Amino acid sequence: MKHMPFLSAAALGLLLAGPATAQRAGPPPVSDGYDWAIRIDEESRVQSAILAYEVDGTDDQPLNFSCEQGGNRIFASISGGDPALRGIVLSSGPQSLRLPGTTEANEDEPPHFTSQEIAGGSPFIRAFAANGWLRMTALGQTTGMTGTAAGKRAIKRFVDFCTR
Repeated sequence: MKHMPFLSAAALGLLLAGPATAQRAGPPPVSDGYDWAIRIDEESRVQSAILAYEVDGTDDQPLNFSCEQGGNRIFASISGGDPALRGIVLSSGPQSLRLPGTTEANEDEPPHFTSQEIAGGSPFIRAFAANGWLRMTALGQTTGMTGTAAGKRAIKRFVDFCTR
């Protein structure tokens, strides 16, 4: 009688999860129409910048970051999200960051989530600038956000602006 190898349910799960886990470690595919874009406000007393993952010419923007020039403090924001959102998880390569925050909602405007401060020199921000992509998990949903070549330049420019 031939012996058939026996795989426990846990071992089978690891085998099946292996490629998916490896795939999640690398960059997500570039999403059609989305890219990272930077806007710098040079007219106010304190210059500030916004880095947004967006579809150009629309208000479709699942995530943005903001900072003051050289402030070394970055904030993540989501407009129009779920009013129950109290935190997000961001990851880029091996670096991951759990960001608590608050969501404000009123009847005149959509809900707006703002994270606690992210240090400009944090391992996550350095990885994001080097990789040009991130994954965001909010309320159990994960969204990949990968920049094109222009988007990757915008990310680096934003991080330089915030940290110099």
